[in-house]
Amino acid sequence: MPPSFDGFGSYPEHMQSSNMFKNIGRLGIEMYLLFQHHTTLDILRHVSTDHDLFTITGTGWHFVKYLGPAVVLVGVDCRSERNQHQVIAGPTYQGIFPKVAMLPPTVQHCLWMVSVPIIYPRLETAETIAQTITTGKRAVTGAYNVLGKVTSSVAGVVGAKDMVGSGFDSVKRAVGKSGLMGSILSPFGELDLLDELRDQWTHESKDLERTYFIRTLQGIAHQKSLRMTFLSGAVNVCGAGLVHDPAHPSDHKTIYQIISSSVVNGPPPSYILKLLHSSNKALYVPANGHRSTPSHPTDTKEDMMEIFQTDVTGQAREHKKLMARRNYAAVVAYDPEAVVGQGQGLAPPHPGAAATPGGSGSGSGKAGKLNLAIDFMVQGEGSYGQVVKFGPVVVPSLEHGK
Repeated sequence: MPPSFDGFGSYPEHMQSSNMFKNIGRLGIEMYLLFQHHTTLDILRHVSTDHDLFTITGTGWHFVKYLGPAVVLVGVDCRSERNQHQVIAGPTYQGIFPKVAMLPPTVQHCLWMVSVPIIYPRLETAETIAQTITTGKRAVTGAYNVLGKVTSSVAGVVGAKDMVGSGFDSVKRAVGKSGLMGSILSPFGELDLLDELRDQWTHESKDLERTYFIRTLQGIAHQKSLRMTFLSGAVNVCGAGLVHDPAHPSDHKTIYQIISSSVVNGPPPSYILKLLHSSNKALYVPANGHRSTPSHPTDTKEDMMEIFQTDVTGQAREHKKLMARRNYAAVVAYDPEAVVGQGQGLAPPHPGAAATPGGSGSGSGKAGKLNLAIDFMVQGEGSYGQVVKFGPVVVPSLEHGK
C-alpha cells in the first residue's frame, strides 16, 4: 500500500484536496513503487501486461502474485482511492474480482493483502466518548475511566479535553495511528478521533462496502472452491479472526483474518487491549446491500479467535484474542495427509480457538489438498526478549462444492 502516512484518504476533504496532501500522496506512491516494487510510474506506463503491477482507474496500483501453483497473493491498494466514504472504488472491484474468478483450478488459497483488518473488534466506547466531546455534551466518569483519565463524578467537556488527550493518543495506536501525523495533529484540532476511527473497515461509513467485499469473496469461493483469507496489519497488535457459518463449519462462507502488525511501532497499552476485548455483542455479516444490525443473526457470524491463552512469560492471560506486542506472522502451506501420516497432524481450528498440534488432520479427503498454518512470532519481555511462538492457526483448503 502506498505509505504516505497513517490514515491517508480518511482525512477531511478540505485537507485531502489541499496541495500539501496531494503532493505527499504523490511522493508516497513514487517511493512505494520504487522501494517496494523496484519500478517507477514511467516504467509502468510503458508496460502492456498486468503480470506485475496494474491499475484499473488510473489511481492506485494492485498486483496478483503466485506463491507456487496453489497459493495466490492479491495486493489491493487500499489508500489511493480511499476517502471518508469508501476504501476502494467500485470500478476497481469490478476489475479485480474477475481476475480472481478466472484463476486456474490449481489455486486453492487466495490471500488478500488489505492494510487495515476487515475483521476486527469494534471500538464503540472510544467512538462514543469522542462523539460526546465533539458535540459538546457532558460525560459521566464511567466513560472516561475506560481511558483511565478522569476521576470526578461528572467531567465537563472543556476540562476533560486535556485529561483524555493522552488516552485518545493510545486509542489511535490501537487503530494504527502512531506515526508522524498522529503526533502532529491534535485529537481535538483539525483531526479528532472520529476521523481516525473512520479509517477502519468496521466503521459504519464503510459498512456496505465491507459487506459487499465479504459477500462477493464468499460467492467466488463457492464457485471456484477457493479458500479466501485476509492478511492485514496497521493496528499494532496481532491476532486472528474469521467470518463463518456456524451451521456449516469451514464451508465457502468461512474467511480467515490474520493480523500481524509492524515490528517498528510500539503496541498500545493494556487498557486499550481491554477496550478491544470489552464488547460481547454477537456480530453478523448482513446480506449484500443491507446495513449491519448487531445481534441480528444471519448465515455469516464474525468471531475473533482466542489464540493467546498465555503471555510470553507463560502466565495466563485475561485477554486472549489480541496480543499487544511487536510481532510477525509466518505462513506455511502443507499437505495435511502427509503430515498426519508422519504423526504430526494439525487439526483445523473450530471457530474461536487456535489449532493445536496432534489433531486428526484436515479431513480434506483428497490428496494434494493444501492447508495453511500461520504462526505468530511475538517479541518476549525486554528490548531483546526471546521470540515466542503462538499458534498455529490452520486455514483449511475448501472442499469442492462446499
